[in-house]
Amino acid sequence: MGVMVEAPRGGKKKGGGLKRPKRRTGIVNDLTPMVDIAFLLLIFYMVTTVFNQPQALEVNLPPLEAEENAIPVGESHLITLRVDANNNLFYNIGKDDPQLMKYEVLGDSLMEWIAKDVDKMVTVIKIDKSARYSKMVDIIDEIKLVEARVKQQIPDFSYRFSLVDMSQYDVMQLDEAAKKYGLGGGEESE
Repeated sequence: MGVMVEAPRGGKKKGGGLKRPKRRTGIVNDLTPMVDIAFLLLIFYMVTTVFNQPQALEVNLPPLEAEENAIPVGESHLITLRVDANNNLFYNIGKDDPQLMKYEVLGDSLMEWIAKDVDKMVTVIKIDKSARYSKMVDIIDEIKLVEARVKQQIPDFSYRFSLVDMSQYDVMQLDEAAKKYGLGGGEESE
């Protein structure tokens, strides 16, 4: 901020005598520093602010050494959930044939199966590469909800599940099951 003093105005008024004209001080605001600070703050906030964090689903895969130390699971304690290319959900326990299931009853069915033997049940999820990604997220969400419900009664409970690639054998089994239920040609069970 600076102060500017104007020079006295020249000339005398008629009949004025010895009066001196008043000096006027003019004030000039230099806004350059304020604009600099405003732009620095604007740039700072633009660089440091996170507008929208991406939503991601965290899946922890076991290390390769885990295969060597794998613990066998009894087939009667193995729940297999499969989603085919047409987004149909199938389940089987042990070596049973795959059976069609609606996504709405998945949570209740998981609760029922886990209630039989809480500590030993393991779920394997196999999803076709052509299936919607949202179906995998829906299944994992249901598993997390079941885990939360069971933890209310058993605080140290942890739902054991695994994501596994779908083999050609799984695809053949699901094709046969789809024919059995009349689900050929792109129908979806929602």
